[in-house]
Amino acid sequence: MVEEVYISNPDYQQVLEEALSSDLIQVITPQQMRQISQMTTPPGVLAVCRMPPEIFPPQDIRACKAFYLDAIRDPGNLGTILRIADWFGLDYVFLSEDCADIFNHKVLQASMGSALRVKVCTLDVQTLLELCGGSMYACDTEGKDIFKMTPPLSGIIVLGNESLGVSGAITHQVKEVLAIPGQWSQGAESLNVASAAAIFAAWWRQA
Repeated sequence: MVEEVYISNPDYQQVLEEALSSDLIQVITPQQMRQISQMTTPPGVLAVCRMPPEIFPPQDIRACKAFYLDAIRDPGNLGTILRIADWFGLDYVFLSEDCADIFNHKVLQASMGSALRVKVCTLDVQTLLELCGGSMYACDTEGKDIFKMTPPLSGIIVLGNESLGVSGAITHQVKEVLAIPGQWSQGAESLNVASAAAIFAAWWRQA
C-alpha cells in the first residue's frame, strides 16, 4: 500500500528503514515538506499510498458490531470516530452518502492511521434498512439510558449529524433509541458526536 515515504526529520529515518525498504524512503528539506504537505505544521513524515480496494458490506450485517454515521460532515469528527472504532475493534463503520470523504487529509490526520485499518463502506439509508432489519439503534438525547440497559451482542449503532442528529427516516425504523444520560451536566446541551461514539463503544464492549 505504501509507495513512497518522504522525511524531513532525520530522526525518523532509522525507524522507517526498519519497517520499510530503504528504496521507498526519500529525505527532503523542511521547505520541500512544507510545499508538498497539506498541513500547516508538517510532522516531518509524508507517505504516498495506493488507494485501498473498495470494501463491501458483509452478507449478514446483523451479526456485526458496527457504527452507521448519518451525515457526519466534520472531517475531524469522522477521523476520530474511525480511531475509536479501531480501538474498540468494531467490525465495520458504514457511512451515509453525505458524510465527509474518508480520504480527506483532515480525516486521515484525525484517525492517526485507523482509516487504513477499519473496514469502511458507504451505504444509502434504504440499503441499510434492507440489510439490517430490526437490529439498528439510534443515538439521541431523548432515548433510553444506556447504563440501565444490557448492551446488544451485535447490531448497528447510528450516530447522527453534528447539529441535526439522526435523520427521521432512520429514527422511525430502529429497534431502540439510546441516550447517554446527562443529569450531571452543568449546562452543556449535548456531547460532541465523537465523544458520544467513544462512550457508546465502551458500553457496547461490555456485552
